[in-house]
Parts: sequence; structure tokens; C-alpha cells
Amino acid sequence: MNRFEFVKGRKSDKDVIMKFNGLPVKFEDVAKMCLFFMKNEDNLYPPEKGFKGAKLFKEYITDVLETREIPQNKKYEIRKNKLTKITPNGEVYE
Repeated sequence: MNRFEFVKGRKSDKDVIMKFNGLPVKFEDVAKMCLFFMKNEDNLYPPEKGFKGAKLFKEYITDVLETREIPQNKKYEIRKNKLTKITPNGEVYE
């Protein structure tokens, strides 16, 4: 199942709306996700213990913004533990 859908918008001929699970994605939604990921990275990899925490997430987003592509760099690869079951598309399964 594809969670993302792109439909024609109404503001102009070139306007496109991104939907996630059938709902339009707003800038505020993206901001909330960024805040969540930064806090979670700080929780998992606390900077006060010498880890990068949210800094790595910010570097990833900066790469995306500067290149307009999803980084293929191993630097950002998620190192999953044995209990995590995740597809190459990032979907968790049982």
C-alpha cells in the first residue's frame, strides 16, 4: 500500500497536493515531524553523552534541502536492532 498520494491542487495548473494516508500534508505537519525526530534523536543519542542527537537529523535535512534529493549516504543509514522488522521503504511490520 502506498501511503503517499499526489493529486492536482486548485491554486494553479502546476499546483500539487501531497496526501499521507488520504490526508493533505501541511507545512505545520512537517514542522511537527521535525520537532518529534529531533527530540527522539536527542533521547536515543544524547548530546550530553557525546552523541550527535538531533544534529545528525538536521544534517540529513540540510542535505535534502541543498540537493533536493534523498541522501543515499551510509552516514544516515538506520542501524536496526534484531527485533526491528522494517522494509526498505521504511514500513514496520510484525
